[in-house]
Amino acid sequence: MIRFLSSLVSFATCWGLLTGSTCAQVLTDVPENAKEIRIDQLLGRSVPRDLTFLDESGAAVSFSQLFDGRRPVLLTLNYSDCPGLCVAQLDGLVEGIADLPSLQLEKDFFVVSVSINPQESPAKLARMKDRYVSQLSRDHDPAGWKFLTGSASAIGQLTDAVGFRYSYDAEADRFNHAAAAVLLSPAGVITRYLLSVSFEPETLRLSLVEASDGQIGNFNDQWVLWCFHYDAEANRYSADAKRILAFAAGAFVLIGTGISIPFWFKKSSLPSSAMAEELDSHSSTNSSDTRV
Repeated sequence: MIRFLSSLVSFATCWGLLTGSTCAQVLTDVPENAKEIRIDQLLGRSVPRDLTFLDESGAAVSFSQLFDGRRPVLLTLNYSDCPGLCVAQLDGLVEGIADLPSLQLEKDFFVVSVSINPQESPAKLARMKDRYVSQLSRDHDPAGWKFLTGSASAIGQLTDAVGFRYSYDAEADRFNHAAAAVLLSPAGVITRYLLSVSFEPETLRLSLVEASDGQIGNFNDQWVLWCFHYDAEANRYSADAKRILAFAAGAFVLIGTGISIPFWFKKSSLPSSAMAEELDSHSSTNSSDTRV
């Protein structure tokens, strides 16, 4: 179902996710209110931590409270009355989290969904949260998923910081936007964009581990991240051939060195007298061969 929805909305995400190239060749008559829709990938930038929003309970939440130095944050930008794209993205996120290998919401990472509609009420956000967290298993703590609303100024500063470009259609009373999940480090630095409405569990896991800078996950995850790189077009991590070959070459040298060390150690440890006798033996044999 998610893959089907993904194909349906691909033309919408196309406007913003790929700034120009392929989509520009196909969509020549883009509506005026959709021309500014795009995702500028501002990797390495920090989000403003002094912004204040209201959560689904109506309580004030400072963005600085979301970053504890250990757990990464997955940020989505949505709104409750979105006719389809937000629903598809959040449904896909729930499916990805439900099948996430070993990592747990709230214990290992946070999800923050900020409304791009400044008129959004906490009551609507509470209903949104109930809809999605009710689908998660008990392994995931709903406290780890915040739904936030805020002023137009706060929303604008946040969307500018993460490169989320959208527009408002007053006639239809709706926001035109693309779909993107932004991975933030425990310090609030942008580490990855997942440009899809579907979330493959292993890709989601590696993105979170990568964003945490080793704070979550295990040694195997770090090893996989070293050998793989994120392929934005495929929306997943793919093997890095150069790194794998470099590792294989290094391993070959180490193994070869390890095998040869005992031989050289044994040779160097022979007593000088034994070595002299061995040389005399070889010399006598050579002399005999010469006389014959």
